Amino acid sequence: MDLAFELLNVFSIAGRPFSGNPLCVFPDAADLTDEEMQAWARQFNLSESTFVTSSGGSAAGEVAEADVRIFTPDHEMPFAGHPTLGTAEVVGRAAGADTVQLTMPAGAIGVVRSDDEWRLTARPASLRAVDASGGDLAAALGVEATAVVRSDASWVDAGVEQLVVRLDHVDSVRACHPDPDLMVDHLSSPGRPPHVYAWAWSGPRSIEARLFHTQGQSVLEDPATGSACANLGGWLVAQGARDLSVEVSQGAAVGRPSRLLLDLDVEGGIHVGGRVDPVGHGSVSLAKRGA
Repeated sequence: MDLAFELLNVFSIAGRPFSGNPLCVFPDAADLTDEEMQAWARQFNLSESTFVTSSGGSAAGEVAEADVRIFTPDHEMPFAGHPTLGTAEVVGRAAGADTVQLTMPAGAIGVVRSDDEWRLTARPASLRAVDASGGDLAAALGVEATAVVRSDASWVDAGVEQLVVRLDHVDSVRACHPDPDLMVDHLSSPGRPPHVYAWAWSGPRSIEARLFHTQGQSVLEDPATGSACANLGGWLVAQGARDLSVEVSQGAAVGRPSRLLLDLDVEGGIHVGGRVDPVGHGSVSLAKRGA
């Protein structure tokens, strides 16, 4: 059986074709098992790949609906931002719709298109305290102890829980050199590999951020992380922020500069958006040996 796929760059920057976070979308994956989805995600080896397991018909201009599964090369994610926006582009384009509702393990996520950008609405965030000391957080991130604003560190979950750690300056964000063993010791959420989002203000309405996670004994860095951007929005809402628009820069350290748009509405709703650029498509199959 041939399996169609599309490649997209999400949270890309106009005029920079290799910016943003790459994504593979399998738009017709209803017949795949969980094991096959995981295997194909490992084969493509991107931050995430998505699998559309069902989609509802939609007249042009109406809401398109689809069920989606999201896999990294080694585990399934209940929610992730750049896969949500990229999958909305594929589903919305096929249905002729600018509004898409994607249902995934974390719940239903609404996504809306405006020109070349898509914007998702995250669920309200929950927060919990961090047990690790500021020194432990700094050691795990590989920065000076004074760089961590310990009082602002929090576990945040607006779809998938991550540790959100504010640093004192963008130079500290750029200096991060995490230690995988210390990440496991101090930055782990129950049942998941460590995921930490280090960020700092770079201007009144701009932020620079980096997302680190472990895979085996390695530390990997994500080019653009919509779920973490939503979690940052949840943290800001908890601090009282409302009616705020912020541009988040991420990915420069891994050669994939990315631009994420974080909007908080007057009621504290969290919206994350960005550009989505389709870059290729094709099909794959498992050839039988000797065929």
